[in-house]
Amino acid sequence: MSKCAVMAYKKILVFVIPVLLIVSMTGCKTARANGSNKDYKDDYSSLIQPVEMKLVLGYSEEAPSKDNLIISELNKLANADINIEWTPMVSYNDKFNVLMASNEHPDVILVPDVKNAVFVDGIIAGMFWELTSYLQEYPELSQIKPLLLKNASVEGKLYIIPRERALKRKMVVYRSDWAKVAGLDAPDTIDGIYNMAKAFAYGDYDRNMQNDTIGFALGTVNNEIDCIDALVVAFGGFNRWGIKDGKVIPAFMTEEYLETLNWLRKMFDEGLISPDFAITKTTQIVPDFVDKEKTGLWLSYKLPNRSDPVLVAKQREDPSITREDVFEFAFLKGPGGKERIAAETGISGGFAFSKRAVKDESRLRELLSIFDVIQSREGQILINNGVPNVHFELVENKYAKAVDPAVFNKEVSPIGQLGTGGGKAYIIADDEITVRLDNARRTFDESGMISDITAPLTSTSYSSNSMNLLRIISEAQFNYIMGKINENGWRKALEDWMSAGGASAIEEFTQAYNKENK
Repeated sequence: MSKCAVMAYKKILVFVIPVLLIVSMTGCKTARANGSNKDYKDDYSSLIQPVEMKLVLGYSEEAPSKDNLIISELNKLANADINIEWTPMVSYNDKFNVLMASNEHPDVILVPDVKNAVFVDGIIAGMFWELTSYLQEYPELSQIKPLLLKNASVEGKLYIIPRERALKRKMVVYRSDWAKVAGLDAPDTIDGIYNMAKAFAYGDYDRNMQNDTIGFALGTVNNEIDCIDALVVAFGGFNRWGIKDGKVIPAFMTEEYLETLNWLRKMFDEGLISPDFAITKTTQIVPDFVDKEKTGLWLSYKLPNRSDPVLVAKQREDPSITREDVFEFAFLKGPGGKERIAAETGISGGFAFSKRAVKDESRLRELLSIFDVIQSREGQILINNGVPNVHFELVENKYAKAVDPAVFNKEVSPIGQLGTGGGKAYIIADDEITVRLDNARRTFDESGMISDITAPLTSTSYSSNSMNLLRIISEAQFNYIMGKINENGWRKALEDWMSAGGASAIEEFTQAYNKENK
């Protein structure tokens, strides 16, 4: 080849190679934007710039370090550069409100409650991307359960990637050692709870020679009896809201709810419920009653942990004692003898994409690609369980056990806030009862899961006045159980609730329900 020809060839290479690189990188970027985050990784990962994603998350005890191993591994997995601003969990709602009022948004905002009035106002103002059609473009995000998408929607449209949580949670927890001595089976029915409450209240199972045991401990949250909907559903009633005679109505306007109140009133009259139940917070039940052996029966979302003082004291006497030797759980059955559960919504808020920060579809698709990886089994195991043999080890291929609980709580637990499909991760457990409880929660008959019919619906009247409406009913609820008002007084409270805005809420929820179920 002549010298001139060589020079011409070099000039062509100088022009062609950059063009080929640009085409390759553009193709990779297009693949990412279209949700194909698997094919390009091996061949082109060295050519693609990591996608930056900024978001705000809450932490409970200590904010993770900037070099957190989970985030580093997630960045590699998703070819991302995830920047998290951590804020204390107790003040996250305040942080959320500040973000919503600000002109400077992170790319992704964790919405604690899809029905949050500030968030709904933001949707109306056009602040967030509607995701309804986009998620179908991604292999993992497109597999999110329809019920979760429905419950995460606002007026039939999706604006968040929901964070999946268990549908089946509320349960009866009891002292299994006391029940064994009393010769009682699991309290999985209304009658079972009553019989156990009576036995525990009148017996001396803590062996202190005093009649000081509460048969059935009730706690309150947000000024209403916590988990009362589990009891109402077991009586055959609605889970908070249901449909009757073509109208969406609250459970407390039904006969089943009144039947539940009459049952609790009878237990109160018989001394089976604490006289102070109306001012007892749910968070007080375990430390103030269970751990002091003042009760052995209550409603809860969780079991006492392995460091519970009662359990530790028993194990000191006999090291072979396990948690299930002291505590057990039961899910309630309805009048027909089959499980009838007050189902959760299945979501705990979710992630919204701000139009102020995410300016176009191409950028949105890049961020959705990261969440597609997060939604995958590999991503969820990393986020919820950590790195194998560093944070957890697999026990009998059944559950994950923390290698070092302190390190796990510091490095892994806060990142769980990113968890969108926790059911794909391993169960985190340290004993057999935890595994059994988790399996029980994943096993249910759809017909026995009673949902709040308003979960996917909105009512301006209700959301703007919910605290006042709740106060009217909760005060009447407490007073009726304690015998301070009779049935006429209860009916009067329902009238007050209707005139205070409840009638408008019923009308709006009914309209929304009819619109969604045309």
